Amino acid sequence: MKIVQILTSLLLIAIFGCSPKTKQVSQFISSSDTLIIQTSKIKGYGLFTIRGGNIEFHDTSEFNDFPVVFPKGITNIKIGSETVDFKPFWYRNIINEKSPYLTTFIKDYFPDKIDTSKLPSIKDNSISIISGLQGKDTIFIVDQNNNKDFRDDSVRLVRKIDWNAYSELIKCKYKIYNGKGMVEDSSWVNIGADGNDQLLFFVAHQLEASFSFNKQLYQIRVVNGSPFLRFCFDSPILALTVQNGIKKDTLYEADLLKKGEYLKLKDAYYRFDDISNDGKSIVLTKESDFGSKIGTQTGMLASDFTCKSIDGDSIRLKDYKGKFLLLINVSACWSKESSYKCYKDLTEAYRGKLEFLCIDKSPIFLSNNITELNLSGKFIDANENKMIQAYRPEYCSRTCFLINPDGRIADKFEIFDWKSKMELLFGGKK
Repeated sequence: MKIVQILTSLLLIAIFGCSPKTKQVSQFISSSDTLIIQTSKIKGYGLFTIRGGNIEFHDTSEFNDFPVVFPKGITNIKIGSETVDFKPFWYRNIINEKSPYLTTFIKDYFPDKIDTSKLPSIKDNSISIISGLQGKDTIFIVDQNNNKDFRDDSVRLVRKIDWNAYSELIKCKYKIYNGKGMVEDSSWVNIGADGNDQLLFFVAHQLEASFSFNKQLYQIRVVNGSPFLRFCFDSPILALTVQNGIKKDTLYEADLLKKGEYLKLKDAYYRFDDISNDGKSIVLTKESDFGSKIGTQTGMLASDFTCKSIDGDSIRLKDYKGKFLLLINVSACWSKESSYKCYKDLTEAYRGKLEFLCIDKSPIFLSNNITELNLSGKFIDANENKMIQAYRPEYCSRTCFLINPDGRIADKFEIFDWKSKMELLFGGKK
């Protein structure tokens, strides 16, 4: 027994790169109904793909949220601030508007995610940034220690943003609600210019947790997804990055789990139930009957739908029983044609091996690309077909859902990954 324990400890060190004296790996077994997993915060996004948003700058005369101290030698100063936690703003707006959503909000967030009796001020719930000129150089300064005084912070040249340069990430302090009170915390941000010289901002951290389940080694990582890429985890995305001691080098769409979806650990399924406001703990709850679940997660029974194509043809999921069906989301977001070209190449390469349905939420772009790229197939406007919207939760989605002959979700992936995924699933081109 001692030899087995020693070998297990050595394997943990080799896989997770930590000493047992400094980091203890939690151990769970399949009889556990609830897994509470402690996380650590690490720099960057690793295998996840995340993007940021523009910083909105204002003239200093228009900025009255709180006083700040500006450095000398900087001209054309403009100031912006990035929110740490959006929930206090949501709560204030709900109260001011006397919205009936208040009951739902309280149920979802109080008291673990927000203390409505001690809401932070705008000053305490933001990180400030200024832009300006130092001589001929365009610069920006981040209030890294969050004291609203820019004289003790580094002056940085504005450069094109590098999504992968971890050495350029900026560490910032802030306050965050941890379920009991406001506490000091810190993380990293990435700031740089886009192609139009607009400064972009995104929080560059992920959570990591390593644990043992039924004596197999696992690691999960979590980021906060859209629409609020900020310091809290209101839209968490979880992925299993080490399974039975084997590290993944790529994350596909099917690997990304949202809150409420299910993580498979060996032969058991656990629902991703909750995550603390500061991300320091994750709650997984055991599900004993995953096979009966209906939804769009891999392994589930596919959500039923009846809809009409843009040509007026009736389409039902049950019409495809016994066949493979690929639902292909296309979108003109960020690129007017790229996903449509992928659709054309994919369907031409695998026509005859499975059936296809193409979905978009922009009938104008859909119609234009059908004509300009000479696309063929069955096309669905998600706006006009409510049942199909289960497969189109986001306006800009480019996710493909593969439904197998038994009516289960066999896989899902971004359309840009179609070549590697389809070859893995169906072999090379016919």
